Amino acid sequence: MAEEEAPCWDNTLEEWCISEGHACAAALAQQEDGMFYAAAPQADEVGWGLLFKEEHEEIIMQEDMSEKPMQVNETTCLKNLVDKGACLQEGLWFGGEKYKVVQKDMAVEEGEHTLGWILATRSKKGVHIIVTNAQILVVNWDEEKGQTAGNCKKVALAFGAYLVGMGY
Repeated sequence: MAEEEAPCWDNTLEEWCISEGHACAAALAQQEDGMFYAAAPQADEVGWGLLFKEEHEEIIMQEDMSEKPMQVNETTCLKNLVDKGACLQEGLWFGGEKYKVVQKDMAVEEGEHTLGWILATRSKKGVHIIVTNAQILVVNWDEEKGQTAGNCKKVALAFGAYLVGMGY
């Protein structure tokens, strides 16, 4: 009897989040460490490029309105947001671009499941961040590619509910 194979999460992300054209990228991270382990679209690692950049330096505006170079670790930014409900001083970053958190509801009902949901935007694009029991899903839309926040949210919540239903 063959053992059941674990899903290839890159393929699963592509199928659930990208294939219908409502999102341009999606990625999964373990809630434990906030590090992405799967991304889509897979071709040419487009998903990785849109949603993750290694630690880098950015000029960050300070509370006194001065600017200062700071190291940005996108994984740490995401983990802090999910764990503490707030961004670090450097903000929230995906793929080397800064996003602003505009809405948050950590008890969204999707079918039989309850999910955490965070909306972060920048000019003409944004991300829906879905928090399950053990996973963080980030789904990115871009208005210039004909995508909308609403359709992207539907896809993100549906996949989040699927993850919870699978025990994640």
